[in-house]
Amino acid sequence: MRHFTDYRALLLIIAICATSLALAQDQGPSLQILSPEDGTTVQGTSVELRMQVRGVELSPRRSSNSAYALLRLDAAPPLKAYANTFTFQDVAAGNHILRVELRRSDGSAFQPPIRTQVRFAVRAGQD
Repeated sequence: MRHFTDYRALLLIIAICATSLALAQDQGPSLQILSPEDGTTVQGTSVELRMQVRGVELSPRRSSNSAYALLRLDAAPPLKAYANTFTFQDVAAGNHILRVELRRSDGSAFQPPIRTQVRFAVRAGQD
């Protein structure tokens, strides 16, 4: 009977590990804006965006594991970013909304879409 109990325990451990691995893979890509922080005021007209992207590689080359960030500052035309940082130049003083969406390398959206946004203010002055 002892061998049977040990065998069942081993199978239970394998099942738990397989479930954990499957859940980790199912989480998919994620996106977080590190700066500017929501509600902050930026001094000067240059605004540096810093993002944390997990689960995919930001890259202009097409592959199943590559993506890009689609950046939308207010009503300006969207820009593509292939790195975790991007600097907006000549941003007008005032309140702004920055929207970021992670897109597949072929341009299609992830399902569900991976989006986030921050609101910040710019105070003209020193850069």
